[in-house]
Amino acid sequence: MPLSPLRLADDHTPPTLLFVPPGEREPLPLILFGHGAHLSKDDPIMQMIAKGFCRGAGAAVAIMDAPGHGERRVAGSTDEEFAADVARRMASRENHTLLTNDWRAVEAAARAADARITGAAGYAGFSMGALFGLSIVADLPSVVAAVFALGGLMHDEVRNDLVRSGAARLTGREVLMLNKTRDEHFPIDGAIEVLELLPGPKRMGVWTGTHVDIPPEAIQLAVDFFGRTLAP
Repeated sequence: MPLSPLRLADDHTPPTLLFVPPGEREPLPLILFGHGAHLSKDDPIMQMIAKGFCRGAGAAVAIMDAPGHGERRVAGSTDEEFAADVARRMASRENHTLLTNDWRAVEAAARAADARITGAAGYAGFSMGALFGLSIVADLPSVVAAVFALGGLMHDEVRNDLVRSGAARLTGREVLMLNKTRDEHFPIDGAIEVLELLPGPKRMGVWTGTHVDIPPEAIQLAVDFFGRTLAP
């Protein structure tokens, strides 16, 4: 059965798609899904992964347009201006704070949209979504488990400071990191440094290849992780 998302957007909620698994299962857990840089909630690969979480982990999944992306992209911006804006936002402390508030609003809207969504919350972030997640998940008290895929430290000390400080505060959350040996954006040494900073239960899956080469096996590992950590 196709999964048709529900659109969430109002004066308090950024543009978001909510996928809900078929059937009568309840309570449903909720996964907050952070997409990669230059993508959006409407990206077909991000939606495919979200649907995999929805079906495989039996969870509702909310994908939000990150600030500056999708419907929130600066109107009329060229591709070069868009790329510069994305880079600026990833190093902006104010943007990380905005994202924290955005995800809180998305979670409230998702739970209000379907009365079955009363279970635990998780966070899944890919690339930019992992960078932001490592920074802010500690400030999302409902999140009990997180997957950070293709993330870690970059060649930018402001971003790295945000990631390090956020990772060190993730007490009580179980974390799965998924990384590549030759990631040109998030070098493996920096990912391992982040792993060692995480205070709670943690593990890392590593595969050979570059940033865009994440295999289906890694996605399945994330699905299984959420199926276990978000189970009632």
